[in-house]
Amino acid sequence: MTVTCQSLARAVWLDELVESVTVLQPCGLSKGNMMKKSFYGLMVFGLLIGLAVAVGCGGEEPVVQVERVVETVIVEKSVTQIEKVVETVVVEKVIEGKTVKVVETVIVDRPVTTVQKVIETVVVERPVTRIEKVVETVVVEKVIEGKTVKVVETVIVDRPVTRIEKVVETVVVTEVEVVVATAMPIAMSADGSDRITPSGHFVVAENLVVPPILLPALAGGGLEFSYYNWGVVDYPLSINAADEPDPAVSIWDSWTVSQDGLKVSWTVRPGVQFHQGWGEVTAEDIAFSFNNANREGSRFYGLTSLDWFDRMEALDDRSGEMYLLKDNPLWILQISNASTHNVWIVSKKLFDERGEEGGADTAIGTGPYHVRAWATNDRVLLEATEEHYRVVPLSKTFEVVEISEPLAKQAAFLTGEVDILQMDNSLIKDTFAKLPGSTTERIGEVDTQMIHFTGNYWLKGPLPHRTDPDAAFPRDGYTPDDEHPWIGDIDDPASMERALKIRVAMSMAIDQETILKEVFDGFGIPYATQQGFKPGDPGWNDDWVPPAYDPEGAKALLAEAGYPNGFEFEAFFPAGVTTISDEAAFAAAQMWREVGLEPVIDNGTYASGRDRRFDGVDNIIRMHHIFTGKIDQEKCQGLGAIQAYYGSEIPRQYLDICARNKTESNRATRIANNAEVQDYISEWRLFLPLSAKSTNYMVGPNVLTWEPHVNTQPFFIAPWTVSVQK
Repeated sequence: MTVTCQSLARAVWLDELVESVTVLQPCGLSKGNMMKKSFYGLMVFGLLIGLAVAVGCGGEEPVVQVERVVETVIVEKSVTQIEKVVETVVVEKVIEGKTVKVVETVIVDRPVTTVQKVIETVVVERPVTRIEKVVETVVVEKVIEGKTVKVVETVIVDRPVTRIEKVVETVVVTEVEVVVATAMPIAMSADGSDRITPSGHFVVAENLVVPPILLPALAGGGLEFSYYNWGVVDYPLSINAADEPDPAVSIWDSWTVSQDGLKVSWTVRPGVQFHQGWGEVTAEDIAFSFNNANREGSRFYGLTSLDWFDRMEALDDRSGEMYLLKDNPLWILQISNASTHNVWIVSKKLFDERGEEGGADTAIGTGPYHVRAWATNDRVLLEATEEHYRVVPLSKTFEVVEISEPLAKQAAFLTGEVDILQMDNSLIKDTFAKLPGSTTERIGEVDTQMIHFTGNYWLKGPLPHRTDPDAAFPRDGYTPDDEHPWIGDIDDPASMERALKIRVAMSMAIDQETILKEVFDGFGIPYATQQGFKPGDPGWNDDWVPPAYDPEGAKALLAEAGYPNGFEFEAFFPAGVTTISDEAAFAAAQMWREVGLEPVIDNGTYASGRDRRFDGVDNIIRMHHIFTGKIDQEKCQGLGAIQAYYGSEIPRQYLDICARNKTESNRATRIANNAEVQDYISEWRLFLPLSAKSTNYMVGPNVLTWEPHVNTQPFFIAPWTVSVQK
């Protein structure tokens, strides 16, 4: 079954737009005993010294005084609170004139003492001995006119003084559990946050409002993680505050892994609801979602990362099993919100009733926000799901609006039409100056803007392919000819050498420092690598630095390679994607023109050029990106390990080095593996980093809080944490 562009792009209106609403903010020896014994021991010792000095010098008894000082100690205390809890009780009711007993669920006040630690200030008395200088009258012997006589004098001596002091202490009080409440407090949600009534409205601007294609097998545009980021859908697992998948805040409320690592048995949290009355989530919904993403002909964006996944089976409504093709210790991250491009949960009932095409653009999920309206390439209106199992949003409604032009975004932000948006780095300082009270929030990893010298598919033997199981070398896009002089023939050393000169010359034509300064206003670093390394990282090698900016040297190399007048070539600079700066790409294009090269630029949408990459059909120089960080993880999936997404493939011996990182337990070894692969990539200059930029969202003064959790993708996320003044 196919889905037409028209059916997927049409606006999906599920409700009327709502106006903004206003937020009204409204035992043995304890540590303490040990400390006391130490102090009393010191006091007695001090008294003995004081007496000895007094007798020897004719002084008085030690002085005892009272004073106040501040100190920190640990004491014990218990506290009982009254909480509202939900209980099932028997009550009497009058029904049709008769008094009967019925069972009801009610909210009652109940005393509950919990175990916790609190901070208090108390006053205690404690003996303290100090050595102080005091004035005393003593009898001493002196020689006067040749005679030794005893005289009375006033002198200053050191003397121990013991005092009983009242001490103001800040203490940690440990409360002892007396009663454990059997009923669940209604004031808390699954993540431990207070249950509140959401209020207020805010607006987020993004470069692109994607179509609502919520069936995984039909979603292949590459930005489907927006469905989760905007709060519409959930993954089976969610991370907690420590960034670890946690059953307390997940749809899977338990799971166990078989000894061989090839089967995961799981259970479903009861009571999780799909939006708009589509029923409770069952194990069949989860199995359907994953199997649909992995079915034959699937266009699911994250499909190539599911090479470890076999199938999902529902055993009954509340339990199921996931089967793995191979042991993959990272599976837990690939089905959680700790990473992106993962399978979200959809309603099997919806697609059973409406079919794939009929239900694909029905924006139904289980997230903390449900859809009121969705218009592709325009805007989305979302409203809080107040009884959500995981978290209750702080704001009642929010909108995502599409604004891609930088100055238009800035104007909308300055006028207050937009509260949160990804601001071009070159406009951040100017916006700060014009709107006091605004702030920035850096999202995601530093992102390297990268030119791909596409077409260097050098992997021999059987090749990964989405539809052709018999695919083998060479790829369709492997065209080492005069029209594609940057592509080298792996079997011809002369061709490889000539193509390398072309790639080095194209690198020497680029002034990275100027791009960083003029395009990104200094928000970033001048270069990084395909394997994620940046200067200062463990394993960094200065040999990876691209050739220095030298336009005359670039011209000379082009002439050596047989192109003294340059050449014309296609270049794909995708528009409308936060992670890819077409502005930086256009700057690079102008620098190429200055050395005689002539790029013919396609500035179409990202999705329009995406599919041809996976199976090695692409041979067009293109702009893309790669995230820095996580330098110990396997990073060769798009270099031929699973597909050819990066536009080049490296020999199998290097893919094998990458593959070892999937099972290697030592982090230093994993980093060394990636460094060895990067050595090869840099030696042959398969990629040209333009700059590694940071992605910054500007936050307007109307926003009180926003606490996004971080993954690699630099997009707006976690709207449920946003609270506003209006």
